[in-house]
Amino acid sequence: MSRFYFPNRVFAVTKVFDSIKLNEDLDKFENKIENGILTTTYDGREVCKVEVSKIYYNFDFTNFCKVILTEIQKYFTPDKYSLKVASGVQEIRLIGDELFIDNEKYQKIISIINSTDKSRALSMNVGLVKVDSNYRALSYTILTNFSNKHYKSTLPEKIKSFSDNLINFNMDIDFHIKTIEDLKNKEVSIVNFAKSILFNEKGKVVKTVELKLRALGKKLIYSGYRNNYSTLSNLTESGINKVEDFNINCKALYNAYIELFKDQDISIISRESRRIIEALETL
Repeated sequence: MSRFYFPNRVFAVTKVFDSIKLNEDLDKFENKIENGILTTTYDGREVCKVEVSKIYYNFDFTNFCKVILTEIQKYFTPDKYSLKVASGVQEIRLIGDELFIDNEKYQKIISIINSTDKSRALSMNVGLVKVDSNYRALSYTILTNFSNKHYKSTLPEKIKSFSDNLINFNMDIDFHIKTIEDLKNKEVSIVNFAKSILFNEKGKVVKTVELKLRALGKKLIYSGYRNNYSTLSNLTESGINKVEDFNINCKALYNAYIELFKDQDISIISRESRRIIEALETL
């Protein structure tokens, strides 16, 4: 599967994992600097054009990924990979190694993100993806992240630092499994949960969170809470005190909330994974 969208300049491809094919896809990246303008193309199509300074460091994402891919396969066997290019951001997701948590199917995931426009640091993200019987992604849990600023080190130094972090891959996966398993042993008030994430440190409502809480309320209503808790649609700043409160299992709540982000950027999923689990742990 591959597709292009214009003018947003998005390219995405998902394939059965094959290191040779992935390397061929990576070779389609090209960066050119002319008159202070960096142009990034993929397979001959322009995906990013940005003004850069004279000291711009043109990071070799392709060769970095090729080397790191070899290191990754020492710890992890991907079944498929996806490559997404959106404006100045490039991401590779490697997914494989099936496992079960409470009879629910998961796979391991490693994501590598880079940006030619320097809007993102080079990062590697480790976690789990919950999948259905056909291995379609239902939700992602990303709790481990390692990043490296572009200007801080050379390509060999970056490769070494990321390779060193891969040594902890199995421990990172075990941490994810335990974290998800522990959620099933606790219940929280739906109102207290909503309040814990709805307001920032200054007590002001976070509008993006409010939108997600509305979606969460609808999701819960249509997932078995419809008859007794119809006020779930009021998980908002103005309606939170009208909600008919009840306790809900943390694992069920976490899954329902984090599934709302399954199509988001991996950095957003990582942020929300940590934020929601921290909120549940403090309640």
